[in-house]
Amino acid sequence: MSIMTGVRVSEGLVVLEEEPTRLAETLDGIWTRWAEGVGALALTVPPLLPVADLAVLDVYRNFPQLALVSSSLDIATAGAGQLEQQAATGEFGSASLRPAGLALPSSACYGVYLHYRDRQVPEEGRLVTLLGQCFRNEDHFDGLRRLKAFRMREVVALGAPEQVTAHLDRSARFLDTLAGEIGLPLERRAASDPFYDRSGARAAFQQIVPVKHEYLYQGMAIASVNTHHTFFAERCSITLRGGGPVSTSCVGFGVERWLHTLADHFDGDWDRAQDAVEKAAASLA
Repeated sequence: MSIMTGVRVSEGLVVLEEEPTRLAETLDGIWTRWAEGVGALALTVPPLLPVADLAVLDVYRNFPQLALVSSSLDIATAGAGQLEQQAATGEFGSASLRPAGLALPSSACYGVYLHYRDRQVPEEGRLVTLLGQCFRNEDHFDGLRRLKAFRMREVVALGAPEQVTAHLDRSARFLDTLAGEIGLPLERRAASDPFYDRSGARAAFQQIVPVKHEYLYQGMAIASVNTHHTFFAERCSITLRGGGPVSTSCVGFGVERWLHTLADHFDGDWDRAQDAVEKAAASLA
C-alpha cells in the first residue's frame, strides 16, 4: 500500500481521493486546452481492442511481456458451482475461460491508428487528442510511478512528414513552458522505443535519429514526444489525400506520474501543488 496522502495503491491499481483527483483534472484541463488550441479534435476509443488488430501493430512481437488480455467465463464447461468456488480463491483457472479475443491496450494511441484504418487524411493533416486508459503487466509495481492501469493524455498528428515534425516541435515547446510555469526541473533525453522494429535498418536508424524524447523528473519519464514515421500508416493503410502513407507523431502525458512528480516536488502538499498548477493554467490561458 502507498502511504502518500490521498492515494491508495495495491498490486498496481490506484484509488485517488479528492485532492489528487482534482489535481489530475486540472492538469488534464491544461493539456486538453492546449490540444484544442493547436487544432486537435477530441476522440474517444474503446478500452478494449481486438487482439488481431493489435497484432497487426506488432504489439505481441515487441511487447509480449506487457500484454493483458480479456476473456469471458466458460459457464458451459466449468459450471456455476465450480466458477463460484474459483472466484472465492481470487482467480479463475485457464480451463474456465474462453479464448481471449480482446486485449487491454498498453498505449492510448493504438486506438487512434485503428480508427483511421483504410481511411484518408486531409492534405492539411489531422490532429486528435484522447485520454486513454492503459494497461501493462509490468515485472513490478511502484506506487504512482509504475502501475498496472494508468491514464495517458495523448495528442496525435497524422499528415505529411513536415506536419508531424511541426507537431513534435510545438509539443516540446509546450512541455518546456509548462514545466517552467510550475517550477518542475525536467530533463529532456533521447530514448530508444523499439515499438516497430528490434533489428535491421530501422533499429540502426534510431541510433542516428532518435524517434522518442522523454521528459524526466528524477529519472522517471512523465511525458514523451514520439515520431513513428510511416510505420502505423503502413500497417493500417492510412493515406494522405493526394497519395502515399501518412506519417504520425504523438505527445503523451502520464497522468499518475505527473501526480507523483507534483507530490514529490511539493513535499506531499496537494494544496501547494494545486495552487502551482492553477497559476500555470492561468498563465498559459
